[in-house]
Amino acid sequence: MILLINLLLLIVGTSCFTYRDEVIVSSKEIDDITDDNKYPYSPIVQCHFLPSDYYECESVEDIPENDTRSCQKRNGRRFGGEKYIEVEHTSIRCRIFDGIECKGNRSFLIDNIPCIKYSSHYFISTLLYSIFLGLFAVDRYSLGHIGIAVGKMITLGGLGLWWIIDIILLICGKLNPQDDSNWIIQH
Repeated sequence: MILLINLLLLIVGTSCFTYRDEVIVSSKEIDDITDDNKYPYSPIVQCHFLPSDYYECESVEDIPENDTRSCQKRNGRRFGGEKYIEVEHTSIRCRIFDGIECKGNRSFLIDNIPCIKYSSHYFISTLLYSIFLGLFAVDRYSLGHIGIAVGKMITLGGLGLWWIIDIILLICGKLNPQDDSNWIIQH
C-alpha cells in the first residue's frame, strides 16, 4: 500500500509541479496588467504610493524664486524659522527611478514639504565658539558674517562687550547663519 502511494505521488508530482526556470511575458501582457480598468487589484502599485527609496525629488532650494511653488520670504527669511507657524510649505516634483515598475504618471508632486534648508551650522559648536573664541570672532566667521567678524576681531570683541552680546543673541535665537539655513541641533 505504501509503495503504491509513493508511486502515485511520484507520477503526480513530476507532471503537476514542474516549474520553468524563466517566465516569458510579452509587452502586451504587461500593458494589460498595468491597465487599471482590467485588473484593479494588480500587484503593480501606483507610482505615487512607492516608498521614497524608489524616487528622487528636487530640493526645496532648487526651485526658482519666480516659480509659484518657491518658498516665499516670511519674516525676512526664505527658509526655516524659529517656530512651526513661521515655516512656509511648498510642493516638490519627484521622478521614479528607471527600471522601477509602477502604474500611473512617473513624475508627480508631493505637497506640504516644509521650506527648511540645512547646512553645516551646529548650534552647540557655534555656542562653544562664541564662549571660548568669541573675542577673536570665530563664531561670526563660522556663521558667515564676514564683515561683522572683521570688525569684532579688530576690536577684540568690542573690548569684551560685543563678545557678551553675541553670546546672549545666540542663546535667544537672534543670531542665525548668514545663508538663512536652520541649525542642525544634534552632533
